[in-house]
Amino acid sequence: MITSFIKEFADENGKAISGIDPKARSALYAYDWPGNVRQLRNCLESAVVMSSGNIITIDDLPPTIRHEDENASIQIPVGITMSDAEKEIIIQTLASQNGNKSKTAEILGIGRKTLHRKLDEYGIESKIEPEDLLPDTEHPD
Repeated sequence: MITSFIKEFADENGKAISGIDPKARSALYAYDWPGNVRQLRNCLESAVVMSSGNIITIDDLPPTIRHEDENASIQIPVGITMSDAEKEIIIQTLASQNGNKSKTAEILGIGRKTLHRKLDEYGIESKIEPEDLLPDTEHPD
């Protein structure tokens, strides 16, 4: 959905925008979208119009959406092992996305299968959320 909206608005505005950078995409996935698809559509139309480059960046998004991504942080203690750090990053990211594994995998830059393998590997208990039962086409991309 994100890609099709960007293409539609780029064509309408005569802009050569070829996509969206990962940080901006993560911010879109992390936002709650109280206005649903209409709000996403308006946000992307504005981003296309405001964009000065050939991809949508985090700076092209409205402050309310950038705010979600900018304030998120994870505290990792000094001296922790790499595997324990990875486990903590997965746990906190999953929690920040209310258990949504699709969004968590997208934010972490890994596939859903990889995320599930890591959840099993680290013994992270996680219940199946309703959105995990939906095909990926239901998510805003």
